[in-house]
Amino acid sequence: MKQDVRVHKTACPLDCPDTCGVLVTVEDGRVTRLQGDPKHPFTRGFLCHKVAHYDRRLYSPLRVLYPQRRVGAKGEGKFTRITWDEALDEIASRFKAILASDGGEAILPYSYGGSLGIVQRLSGHRFFHRLGASRLARTICDVAAMAGWEMTIGKGISTDLVQAAHSDFIVIWGMNIAATNVHFVPIVKEAKKRGARVVQIDPYRNRTSHLADEQVMTRPGTDGALALGLMHVLVAEDLVEHDYIARHTR
Repeated sequence: MKQDVRVHKTACPLDCPDTCGVLVTVEDGRVTRLQGDPKHPFTRGFLCHKVAHYDRRLYSPLRVLYPQRRVGAKGEGKFTRITWDEALDEIASRFKAILASDGGEAILPYSYGGSLGIVQRLSGHRFFHRLGASRLARTICDVAAMAGWEMTIGKGISTDLVQAAHSDFIVIWGMNIAATNVHFVPIVKEAKKRGARVVQIDPYRNRTSHLADEQVMTRPGTDGALALGLMHVLVAEDLVEHDYIARHTR
């Protein structure tokens, strides 16, 4: 019997700005391999360990594939399987009881996840609006931090990391990019081949240190003083590019 093997081109679904291109091999309807798409301009065929083995999650026996009701005390981990109709009836009855006793705002939808697509993220809005439920800022994880950032610094607009390959000087400040920004590592190496100098500012040596021509090991908590000192030198010695600042700041 001939085996049906197909390779599908897709993108990583996780909440990461790299949006890796992924090639998924499917054999007889089952995912057997995930690999990076070498044609992707930024990630260049490399997947992080989390996504490279994503098929293990897909077929894990630990996945919850049907409704379950807790039968033990909270925290005991004791559940029993119930039907979809039973689950829907139980949820509906609880919602009705809450609406009758406390009103719709006593229900708080808590469903945001950075890895959700638009359909999954917004699918429940009409239902909860109809109930009159409380409204929640969907970016639960960072909305307060971003509000503070924008009030003091401005919009959090990212740089084009690909262009760093053409930089003459790269500062890696408080980031272990070999662990947290793996797709930036080849770009740093490319810049070094073109003659760029790389300085790492970090209080300890880590997997990124081998990329640096020099590591400035500040004491923990003092990098703010270092930043202020650098700003002072730039202004005092008139090393600031005034035209650039005039065009891009206010």
